[in-house]
Formats: sequence, C-alpha cells, structure tokens
Amino acid sequence: MTLLDPHFRRALAFVRPYLGALIPVVLLSLAGTALNLVLPYLSKVLVDDALIGQDFSALLSIVGIFVGVTILSFGMNVLSGMRYTRVSADILFDMRLHLYRHLQRLSPRFYAKTPLGDVVSRINGDIGEIQRVTTEAALSWFGQVVALVGTIAMLIYLDAQLFLVGLIALPPALFALVRYRRQLERRVRELRERSADIGTFLIETLQGMRTVVGSNAQEREVTSFRGKNDSFVSALLSMRLFTYLAGGLPGLLLSAGTGAVFLYGGYRVISGDTTLGTFIAFMAYQMRVMSPIQGLMGLYSNLATARASLVRVHELLDTPP
Repeated sequence: MTLLDPHFRRALAFVRPYLGALIPVVLLSLAGTALNLVLPYLSKVLVDDALIGQDFSALLSIVGIFVGVTILSFGMNVLSGMRYTRVSADILFDMRLHLYRHLQRLSPRFYAKTPLGDVVSRINGDIGEIQRVTTEAALSWFGQVVALVGTIAMLIYLDAQLFLVGLIALPPALFALVRYRRQLERRVRELRERSADIGTFLIETLQGMRTVVGSNAQEREVTSFRGKNDSFVSALLSMRLFTYLAGGLPGLLLSAGTGAVFLYGGYRVISGDTTLGTFIAFMAYQMRVMSPIQGLMGLYSNLATARASLVRVHELLDTPP
C-alpha cells in the first residue's frame, strides 16, 4: 500500500484546490523542525566549551540561543498545526459534501435495500476517520522525514562509527514492519464493518421499537445486540494487536540498539577517542532518532485505517444513481 494506491490518488482530487494554502503550512512546519535539530548540538558546545572550558560568557550565549530557538520552533509548529487543521477540515467537508450530494441522487430502491446505519457510518464515521488521520498524521509525516534525515546527518557528523553500531537493530525492526503491516488493513476494514452493523441494528430496532415491545421480543433484541457488540470488540482487539505489531514492535526493537550505543560510546569516551560533549550530543540525537522512525513506522497503521475508510466511501460514491 502506497500513496500511489488508486484510492489515495482519487482522494487527492479534493486536496488540489487547497495546495496554495498547504504549501506555506508545510514549509513553516519544516522550518520549525529544522530549528529543533539545533538543540542537541548545543549540549556538545555547552559541555566541551562552557563547562569543561570554564567559559561563563559561552555559557550565557548557549543558554540564550537555546531559549530563543526553543520559543521560535514552538511558535512555528503551533502556527502551522493550527492552520493545517483548518485547511484539512475544509478538504474533508468538501469530500463529505460530495458524498452527500451523491446520496441525494440515488434512487429510492437503493435506500430500500441498503441499511441506513451503514450509510450513516460511511458518511460520518469513515470520513471522520479520514479527517482524524489527515489531521494527526499527514503534516507530521513531513516533519518526521526532515527530523530523521537531519538527525542521521548529525549522528554521522558527530561519530560515524558509533552511528553504525546503532544500526544493528534496524534489520529485525524492518522485518517486523513488513511482516505485520499487510494484515493490519484487513483488520481495520473488519472493524469498520462491525461498527456499521451496530449502527444499522440500533437504527432499525429503534424505528421498530413498538413492534419489539408489542411482540415481547426485548430480550431477543438485547441478545442480538450483545452478539453484535461482541463481534465489534473482537474485531477491535484484533486491530489493536496488529497496530502494536506493525508500529510498536519495530520501534521497540530499534530502542534495543540504544544499549549498544551506550556501551561502545562510553568506551570511546574513556579511551579518549571522543569528547564527553560529543558523546552527550550523540546520545541526545540518538534518543531523538527513535521518535521519527517510530512515527514513520506507525504511519502505516494510520494509512491502513484511512485506506479502509476510503474504500468504504468510494464504494458508496460508485453506486450508480
């Protein structure tokens, strides 16, 4: 599954009218992320030049730069995040409006054979899920790529040998990602269908509540409701399990490589092959590199969720009038 998937390409038609508004938002977010990459390097200068060198004026300068960069980066990220949320909401409203207008053109025969709860689930729940993914994941993807590339560049610059040691956990992490990600999308789609079943059941039984009460069938309907809820919970647990396996497990394996970095990096400091400030800065970047890697790995979970919802929305849009 990639962004070249036909369902994602089809959804991009709703994004194109807003490209002019999105480009400045993305650039502002990337600038904030790039500024944030400066902070760990300041720890090297702080230790080697200010503390070990006993230079108080350097200490004041470094602290001033640290505070200024932190505030500026925070402001850029907040501004870009708020603006992006607004633009993404407009995009998703256009998609929801397009679907609503299509529903108005469908024949009465469609509504006679299609459960109303399923229609409501697609126009509200599925598009709402698409909006959640785009709001939470899409903008952060650009920032995570810049953060990852910039962090790796700084790690190599500080100590290339130590960087290679930190890569030992990468192959098993990639193996876990490839193994479980394909199964995740099927679980997400199953969850959407079970959720729609509950919505359909509630709408149909509430509309016919007089008949249910009149025929003394309350317990039968409660049993049916409980069965549908059990199916939903089972699908939810299965989806959550594969979300952890596809996103969390690779990140956990990558974290295991940090121990090797501590061991070898400490040895290089003791033997005099690198400075204490360099090692501290390296570890600061090493801890930061986990976040974008885990975020990018977890991005597949979000894309799988969005694709499952897009498939359900497009099935409705492809229904002939």
